[in-house]
Amino acid sequence: MSNVTVNRAADNVRLLAAAMVEKANSGHPGGAMGGADFINILFSEYLNYDPSDRTWVNRDRFFLDPGHMSPMLYAQLALTGAYTMEECASFRQWGSPTPGHPEVDFARGVENTSGPLGQGHTMAVGAAIAEKFLQARFGDWMSHDIYTFISDGGVQEEISQGAGRIAGYLGLNNLIMFYDSNDIQLSTKTDAVTIEDTAKKYEAWGWAVMTIDGNNADEIRKALDAAKAETEKPF
Repeated sequence: MSNVTVNRAADNVRLLAAAMVEKANSGHPGGAMGGADFINILFSEYLNYDPSDRTWVNRDRFFLDPGHMSPMLYAQLALTGAYTMEECASFRQWGSPTPGHPEVDFARGVENTSGPLGQGHTMAVGAAIAEKFLQARFGDWMSHDIYTFISDGGVQEEISQGAGRIAGYLGLNNLIMFYDSNDIQLSTKTDAVTIEDTAKKYEAWGWAVMTIDGNNADEIRKALDAAKAETEKPF
């Protein structure tokens, strides 16, 4: 698939996410638009799943940490057939299947309920541990990958610190996390509350870390290839 086609697909995710927020007159479109390139590459080229049976037990799983970025997930899932345009248009409305923070629905591709920041990170680590147990108990045929997406706000949460440490200690090389580092949190720039070097922090916990341009398709592929080739560390 050419990068022109890939970029157009990501633009569709961006536009749909922005339209959902605009119609609802509620939500945050920036993060969803910024993450569109990554989630498009992930779902179209790397994630192993069956669009006709999203409950397939041996599927790869994607855990969204920042619930406010739900338009990005709904838009991508809509483009793979899990949601209709009408359901996307009812984003954040009472009784809608597209609430402002996703609620777990395996049959539609929503692997976790995204509420307080940091929970998605922790759930992804738990899923990676469970996958390692299944692989050890039943064999390599049970092997699959766990992907997760986190933002500046989520990576600051103390629950994320514990999850990051245990993942590194256990060497969960089946865990791949994309960190959308744009130095912006809900109401301020991140330097109002932290001066940490997040990459060095995760390296100290035993993670393999790569810094890329998160809107460049080739760099996203390079990072995902490196992550899948990693045999000893979460990435």
